[in-house]
Amino acid sequence: MFVEMSVCDSPNKNSKLDKKSLTPFKKVRRKNWKQEAAYKSDTSKGQEVSYVGERFIPNRFERENIEFNLKYIGKRKERDILETGVTLTASYWRQSGFISNMNRTFGIGERRLFQFSSQQGTRSSVVDNDSADSDWPCNPRARPYAIQNATHEMPGICSPVDYNMMDWSSGGMVAMSSGQDVMLWRNLDESTMVFSVESPTSLKYSPDGKQLAIGCMDRNYPVLDLWEVRSPTEFLVSYRKLFFKSMGYISCIEWSHDGKEVICGTQCGVIIVLAMPTLNTLIQLREHRHTVKKMKFAPTHKYFASSDTDGKIFIFDAVLKVRLLKLDGRSIVFDWHPWTGEDLAVAERSPASIFIFNIPRRQFVASYRRRDDRIVIKTLTFSKITGELLVNVIRRDDADLAVCEILVLASLNRVVDLMSHQDRGTLFLMWNPDGTKIATGGLDDTFSLWNFFPTHKREAILRKQEQKAKDKCSSLSLYKGIR
Repeated sequence: MFVEMSVCDSPNKNSKLDKKSLTPFKKVRRKNWKQEAAYKSDTSKGQEVSYVGERFIPNRFERENIEFNLKYIGKRKERDILETGVTLTASYWRQSGFISNMNRTFGIGERRLFQFSSQQGTRSSVVDNDSADSDWPCNPRARPYAIQNATHEMPGICSPVDYNMMDWSSGGMVAMSSGQDVMLWRNLDESTMVFSVESPTSLKYSPDGKQLAIGCMDRNYPVLDLWEVRSPTEFLVSYRKLFFKSMGYISCIEWSHDGKEVICGTQCGVIIVLAMPTLNTLIQLREHRHTVKKMKFAPTHKYFASSDTDGKIFIFDAVLKVRLLKLDGRSIVFDWHPWTGEDLAVAERSPASIFIFNIPRRQFVASYRRRDDRIVIKTLTFSKITGELLVNVIRRDDADLAVCEILVLASLNRVVDLMSHQDRGTLFLMWNPDGTKIATGGLDDTFSLWNFFPTHKREAILRKQEQKAKDKCSSLSLYKGIR
């Protein structure tokens, strides 16, 4: 039996020891005992252990003891996706991609580079990184490609921005209006055409780019004009539709994917579906009670969504034109995921909030919400090539000045790119038809073009998709032949 004593004490050889009066000796481990290369523990009996050569390596890193190794690898601070600002540098983007790739490669579910877990754990307890860090299907670019390659002077283009007053046709023509006349560019060269239109309120190109629908006014009556694109410099007004004065004005326009229908949203909240080319009224949807601000078909052509100035969003069956559901809130801005056609990204401007709503499941599958009003969401949109979500925000910097930028998100907790201009600001305007370029506006009345995704890379993706489709058709034909 040993006596517990201080290391400075010395034993008294002449003292008589009474075994019953002594406290038992306690073995006290060193504080850093779990950091040693190897140790023996009675609690590890019956557990599986690992051997590397002849060296004994115990199963010592339990999940509750993870803080012992965090100080060696460093703990990456979680960043707010809308507070990133100038702190998002190329090095941070590469670091974020590196960590994500490492976690995906080794099947690590936690948001850290290394993870030590019990060898007794089952496969069901391991979380797949893609499902844990993906709020929607996304294939982020290998590196940021968003670079400005042209800037034009456009007085009055950004104050205020009306996304229903601009469009980019499949023929490479841009139409834009600030409420007075309609300006057109052909392939964004130096030539500009200006057409006199009485009080234009909305415009939209047909899917094939051969027609331009323009909502305007004829005295106090709302009118829809169809312009036929005859040549790069010649247009013909082919049809005109006059609406009742009670409709107010045509606030937004949308085309069906086959170009056989034109849908007009009005100031009074009525949505009118017109048949092409005669513009006969097919149906009127009277769900909204306020001005319709945005309408868009899902990429699968199964759904149709519309929003109004009161923040209500309605989802319709795109074929039957019947209401499926209603989303209450303060959301005017939304966009469909370009691949699934079932996930709807919805944003509330202030306080800044983002929601991902799945239509078939009738529920929100992901959400982000701020608790202050320092940041306002201007709009959001998906890239149809990469699935990345672009969120245009206006925030206040340290000097209380307005900063406009576009954040590119791979999920609601991962920023992969930042489109910004420190002096001019960056306001989202529109995509080009193939999704490789993006047009933005600046606070100094400039109109800029960005290369968002290289054209040759997109062509390679399309060729790969076509080859997969051909292989699938070939295998089906072979299967039918065998039958």
